[in-house]
Amino acid sequence: MSRSLPAVAALLALIPAAGHASEARGKLAPPAANGCVEVSGTALTGMAGPTYSAAELKCGTKLLLVLQRQTGRNGNLPVWSAIDQVTIAKPSPRHELLQPGYCSSTRFPEDSVFALGRMVEQPDGSYRSENVVKAWRVDIKRQRLAAIPVDGLLCALDPAD
Repeated sequence: MSRSLPAVAALLALIPAAGHASEARGKLAPPAANGCVEVSGTALTGMAGPTYSAAELKCGTKLLLVLQRQTGRNGNLPVWSAIDQVTIAKPSPRHELLQPGYCSSTRFPEDSVFALGRMVEQPDGSYRSENVVKAWRVDIKRQRLAAIPVDGLLCALDPAD
């Protein structure tokens, strides 16, 4: 039990805070696919111009990564329009979509990067990505999700995070 507690804590840390999640979710117009459930949402920071976010949707056994742009407001909540999406097939149940807050690429150091891999606890209590099989960067200029090579990509979570 004591060995699994840090793993659970690390995985919970990967989930956006409730305040950020509700603001990032706002209202998606229209839903990316019928029968899909939103698993997580994250605001993409550090970008000039319109506000962008990404949502992870579970559609049966597949995942969708949806890039969204804020197109208005409904009261205090932003209204999001889907501008691009990628369908993700997980190679194993242990693979997960790793968020830009924890991932970086030496090839695209300025871009938000998502990866499909596993977070594994290290001897020092930190977590590092392993078995990363796919990765995407947010290409704001072209307003799309672009596949990138996984070499030079690292997702990490320090024990203090």
